[in-house]
Amino acid sequence: MPFFLLVLFAVGISGVIYFQGRVECVGYIGAMPKWYLFFISTVSFQCFELFVYIFVIMSWLKYEMQRRIIPRRDEGPKSVEERIEEWDRCCKCCCKYTALCCCFSFGGRGIQHEDFHSMSNTLAHLFDDDGNLDVVASDIIAALMAISMEQEEKKGEYVEQLKKHLEKSRSSGSSLDIDKLKQATTSRAVIITEQLNAILKVVLGGDIEAADLCGGGSTPVLPTSNDGNSEGGNAFIFKEDKSDPDEKGMHVVVRKLLSANNDTDRYLVAEGTWFLRYSIAINTWKNYIFMNLTTNCCKLTYARCYELPKYRKQGELDDGGPAKAVIGENAFGLHEAALMKVVGFDGSKVQLCYAHFDENVVNQAVYCIMIDHAWKSVVLAIRGSLSLEDYVVNLNVEPEELGAVGAEYGFDGSGEYCHKGYLARAKWLCNDLNQHGILDELLDRDSGRYRDYTLRVQGHSLGAGTAAPVALMLRNKYPDLRCLCFAPPGGLFSKDLAARCEDFVTTYVVNTDLVPRISARTVEQLRDEVLTMIARIKVPKRQLAQIHRSAKKVNELPCGMKELLYDADAIPDSEYKIQLDRFRRFQETKERDRVDPSIPLYPPGRFIHLVKTKSSNESRMTLQGRFMISDIFNMVTCDKFVPEEEYVPRWAYLSDFDEIVVSSTLVSDHMVDIVESSLGGVADAFGVDPSRPPIVRE
Repeated sequence: MPFFLLVLFAVGISGVIYFQGRVECVGYIGAMPKWYLFFISTVSFQCFELFVYIFVIMSWLKYEMQRRIIPRRDEGPKSVEERIEEWDRCCKCCCKYTALCCCFSFGGRGIQHEDFHSMSNTLAHLFDDDGNLDVVASDIIAALMAISMEQEEKKGEYVEQLKKHLEKSRSSGSSLDIDKLKQATTSRAVIITEQLNAILKVVLGGDIEAADLCGGGSTPVLPTSNDGNSEGGNAFIFKEDKSDPDEKGMHVVVRKLLSANNDTDRYLVAEGTWFLRYSIAINTWKNYIFMNLTTNCCKLTYARCYELPKYRKQGELDDGGPAKAVIGENAFGLHEAALMKVVGFDGSKVQLCYAHFDENVVNQAVYCIMIDHAWKSVVLAIRGSLSLEDYVVNLNVEPEELGAVGAEYGFDGSGEYCHKGYLARAKWLCNDLNQHGILDELLDRDSGRYRDYTLRVQGHSLGAGTAAPVALMLRNKYPDLRCLCFAPPGGLFSKDLAARCEDFVTTYVVNTDLVPRISARTVEQLRDEVLTMIARIKVPKRQLAQIHRSAKKVNELPCGMKELLYDADAIPDSEYKIQLDRFRRFQETKERDRVDPSIPLYPPGRFIHLVKTKSSNESRMTLQGRFMISDIFNMVTCDKFVPEEEYVPRWAYLSDFDEIVVSSTLVSDHMVDIVESSLGGVADAFGVDPSRPPIVRE
């Protein structure tokens, strides 16, 4: 592929020279200056090259799919092994051509030689229909839009039920009444939203938390308590009780809000805000370019040519500083330059001890070890998903038993399970740490230079999924270790182990983020919900899309959901319903014949959930609000644009992330810059300075 690009480049230069002479013969254009002619010639021929390149890649991909992937109609039913083999070839094909299209800028060298069996087995179990379903992409999109609108309607219904319960409690003399709730709207502990979709939780299938209460007019309010003490307020959440399938009752559960008057809450907010920058920094120059669209070249050049050599020289003069090693750096030294540009080049505050940037092996993680003198911490930061190898690890979702790992690292892992892909990276990372001995050099209880510092293991997304098992494996050696997981994957630990990590793992989740809710179990639930919703849709997909696009709130729907959807238990007979019933029987058969038991996995630690309570008009847009509006603003102003949004932190539990939320921000809420702005806004609201640890009084 690099040779192919070189040929295209040579042809392009020749074509520009030839084409420039022809352009001069074209009337008005020929009268323009020479630079303009050269510019027109260059753009025209480069566009032609681009189309040729796309045509070659698409033709090659189509040929390979027809030859290897698409099943022949004259073939009989395939066995489970044959279907897994088809998915294996499909995964290898997609990874190979994606790497080619990206010119290996995001990894992929030799990735086709990796073992895709575990990933193929999972994909076959979740999405293989054995040819039973006739579904296209527009059907799935329409179903997701219908699910979103149905959720909006259900929220309104549950709010009304909650209001009736509160009216009843007021008549019985309870202290929880609507009048007090209306008076509480001025309290800092009360969450006031601008729109009904800014709620604590939206869950598929009716398990809805009506976290917003319309206290009057159109302003939803969360009932809380604010008595002026150090404890946070209480968020009363209305949930559906599924314990009795014949009689669905409602009950109120309580969630604590973090308080600006509580020292521990202030510390956790400051800690997450400050150390998230290390997770941003380890993404190196690729993420730095994305977050600085127009000024990245100038800033990186200045950092590499001036600031980084100055920082290195300062480190050489400091004879007592730790030795530094950088592995896998590119020829231009941009990884280290971008990393230090984010965290700062002040050696008296931050020092880089070790960095591993090699990303061409699936089971090897990109990570760095840095010393933060302000917080007296040794930081082990692990990179999130940024290469094809990372996504292969993400999809290796089979659970692996931790008995042997626990015996090796000194914790009880019998009967506990972990995501296979993340565990493999955690094992490699711990072996790499032992091989280089850097943590021992820094934190050894007897001879370590920074033995009074705290080890903090952290990461965002895949980095958080790797950080949690690494922290579990290192905790016996470093008992005061802390682990910070920003938006970790939902399918990581078995339930008991995820709960046991609460003592040393803190997890931060923003609003409706998809990743902490995603696992094989929740994807299967969403799949069934989408397929059922396709059968429930009454109106044409185009009409449904127009209604969804025009409806901003529940009460603005031009028609009720009953006019758009059939009831779930009253779906009329159709060809698709026959296919759906056949697909369900096929899934039941596969589940019965499955050899390995299905073990549900969950995100780790104790959860701080940042709930969006206010958003600007730009952020109400779908993903365009994140990728179009903000990026255009960045290009015009040469600065970073963050939509005006407000978040309130609350304590959450595993049950709060047990199903995927269908929301317009389920992807953008996972972006690391959105997490950064969300935590920064909460820190400002709490009045804490993240650059130094707040004092925690006993």
